[in-house]
Amino acid sequence: MQRKNGEKPNIVLIEADQMTGLVLPIYDPKAQAITPHLTALAEPGLLFENAYCNSPLCTPSRASMFSGTRTTTNEVWGNGSELTADTPTMMHFLKSAGYRTVCSGKTHFVGPDQLHGFDCRLTTDMYPANFGWSIDWKPEVDYRPGTSVTRLDVPPVVRTTNQILYDEEVQFRAIEFLRYEALEPKEDPFFLHVSFTQPHDPYQTEPRFWDLYDDIDIAPPAMPAEADADAHPVTRWLKIHHGIDRFPPSPEMVIAARRAYYAMITQIDAYVGEIVARLKQLGLYDDTIIVFTSDHGDMMGERGMWFKRTFYEQSAKVPLIIHNPKRYAPRRVGEVVSLADLCPTVAEIAGAKAESDRFGSRDSQSFAPLLEGPMPGWKDQAIIEYFGPGVEEPWLAIRKGPLKYVHTRNHSPLLFDVAADPGETTDLMGERADEAAKLHHLLLEGIDLDERTATAIASKQTRVFLHKVMAGSPGYRWDHQPEFDAAERYVRGPNVPIYA
Repeated sequence: MQRKNGEKPNIVLIEADQMTGLVLPIYDPKAQAITPHLTALAEPGLLFENAYCNSPLCTPSRASMFSGTRTTTNEVWGNGSELTADTPTMMHFLKSAGYRTVCSGKTHFVGPDQLHGFDCRLTTDMYPANFGWSIDWKPEVDYRPGTSVTRLDVPPVVRTTNQILYDEEVQFRAIEFLRYEALEPKEDPFFLHVSFTQPHDPYQTEPRFWDLYDDIDIAPPAMPAEADADAHPVTRWLKIHHGIDRFPPSPEMVIAARRAYYAMITQIDAYVGEIVARLKQLGLYDDTIIVFTSDHGDMMGERGMWFKRTFYEQSAKVPLIIHNPKRYAPRRVGEVVSLADLCPTVAEIAGAKAESDRFGSRDSQSFAPLLEGPMPGWKDQAIIEYFGPGVEEPWLAIRKGPLKYVHTRNHSPLLFDVAADPGETTDLMGERADEAAKLHHLLLEGIDLDERTATAIASKQTRVFLHKVMAGSPGYRWDHQPEFDAAERYVRGPNVPIYA
């Protein structure tokens, strides 16, 4: 069947969870993660060297990516925060352009709206949709066992885990969707979001992936904890929050965690390889743009820090590949972009630029022209904000060109030249104050940080209260229930029942 919108490409957005690009060979030839399929995707594609999340925490980051807005605009302050149903998303823009929008996997939507513009979801979410993960801010940061480095003290090799079970279902449903699509193609293009939960901690993997690293001498973190002798307040707070001061991981735990993390990435790489192979087998490859990214990174023991929540590159920088050799010539893109910019970019690719310009956010900008080559007037910046648990004060950062400026409320700012100093070891505030002042203005222009902080505190307190009083109520269940009617499948009904 010839699609009436045949000139519009299908779009498959594949998202990992907590995957830093700095451990991938496509970014660092010395990196130890085994990722042949991501390399095969990147080499004939567009590899973005300076892509950033807009908040190094799952729910805020995904809210920014889907809506094109920054945290101080969408008010998704943490993992228990709700993106309001009246927020336009990339899925809404795609639908306005005639796309069918389908999700297999994690979105981390909180609240009763579990679609936000998706026609359907093929799986439930990984995490609860209620306010249970709302955490009140306290005057002093405290240790939280749920996000503690004690999560490193687990068997790295297992038969299975909840994360492996979930990702297997996500992959199965995504491939099933593609098979049905090839069985009876529709007239309109599709947008398929495939969102995995690995390599999020705890770092545990199957023997088949762990064993691939038998002959690799896993390197310890390049920057030891002692590198931050005069640690920034955010670093001190997070080490308390994650229990690093109480339960410092042993060298053996660090190496095992890093190896398991790489092995989990290799499993995601295998899923990517299968998706690409199925697209080719089913005749969908040439007409499909494949996007690969992650919601944020992971410190992986660098500076003695673990997980996310910080402004350092390992936590804030994300991999980003855009692949369609028929449309785009391969190249490495050095310009700075953010996940929020994906929303207007995807909208423009889909033919919904007018709708995105009208109903979208001023926080983001389409980089669709960058896919063709250098883009005159590109802003070359990304704004990153964190209002979540583990810090006493919110921090905001801007990467513009080679510089990264970090502002923590009521504390001294930082300035790094991350192009010349990727380890962010030298604070340039003293010698480049004029440049820092310009970045400060760009970062906080139109933002009353005291007011935004007060609003975030009130939101957290309200949601903690609501969850406490509603917990156990039968009406307080917003988790998505995917619908499948076996009576309408295969030879018993339409060929594509799961998203008709």
